[in-house]
Amino acid sequence: MTSSSSSSETRSSGTQQIDVSAIREFGEVLLTSPARLCFIVEERYENEVMPGAVVDVLRSCGHSVDVLRPNGTVTDLWELLPTDVARYDAFVLKTVSEGPGLSLLDAAAAAGVTTVNDYRAIRLARDKAVAAVRARAAGIPFPKTWFASKSTLLEQIPADAYPLVVKPNSGSAMRDVYRVDTPDELARLAIGGSLLVQPYLPNPGHDVKLYNTGDEVFATVKRSPLHPGADVVEEQIPVTPELRNLARAVGRVFGLDIYGIDVVETAEGWVVLDVNDFPSFGKVPQAAWRLARTVLRVTRRQAAAKAAAQASSPTVYRPVVTTVAEARP
Repeated sequence: MTSSSSSSETRSSGTQQIDVSAIREFGEVLLTSPARLCFIVEERYENEVMPGAVVDVLRSCGHSVDVLRPNGTVTDLWELLPTDVARYDAFVLKTVSEGPGLSLLDAAAAAGVTTVNDYRAIRLARDKAVAAVRARAAGIPFPKTWFASKSTLLEQIPADAYPLVVKPNSGSAMRDVYRVDTPDELARLAIGGSLLVQPYLPNPGHDVKLYNTGDEVFATVKRSPLHPGADVVEEQIPVTPELRNLARAVGRVFGLDIYGIDVVETAEGWVVLDVNDFPSFGKVPQAAWRLARTVLRVTRRQAAAKAAAQASSPTVYRPVVTTVAEARP
């Protein structure tokens, strides 16, 4: 496990290393009763820091963590069904926008297993057309947005709306985001699939990423895909009360526990550009420990809620497996 401080003490626990300095702040990760967790991780993220660092922290603290790789294995969906002893207390998702892992998370939720983030919240955030309307309806500052099922329809955008920002409806990591200044430039843009279009908002030339680890908000300056040549130092910056309130409002509106939002400062104030479940949390101090703590908190919270619901309504559905008797002559 990688520590944010090269001088941090560590002590062995089985085959893992426990960061003693982190335990002083995040001791509940170690002291919590062992949880059984399954991380759904798609191929793109298998060798990245997140979520592997969170898995390492949880395992080092005695929790049982399996990693399900939907791109490389067949999943027995019946193992998700409720039994007297559930296989997992919760599933955690780290996948691309429309990857197969999302179906597996939804399947786990359909069986009544806790998901982190909540599967409904992930769906709200990942369909960017839905996310735009959800945010705007809740009063979150968000750019005016058009939806087009194919690029040839973009010629219908009013000429006085230029310059425009065009991006995929299911995009991630700010990929394939373009600024176009004229209809002719838009016509030459080669991009497939459903698209979102927004007016370009004049800004300082960089974005700010707000990360919510579940109980704290962090801010980082990020290079903007619309200003690739800008002189930008990507670094952590102080979180103002306005930015903290904005980040937490987005979490409440979408129902997310772990998330990030891209914001930009305009003449009218801060505007939200994008909402992401389980981002990279780059430059967030002790990010893996903070996220591990939130995963466990959400798991315990949902377990308590389910126990209370079962106590008030003791009749619980259990799947009945039947076999077909052999036909007799």
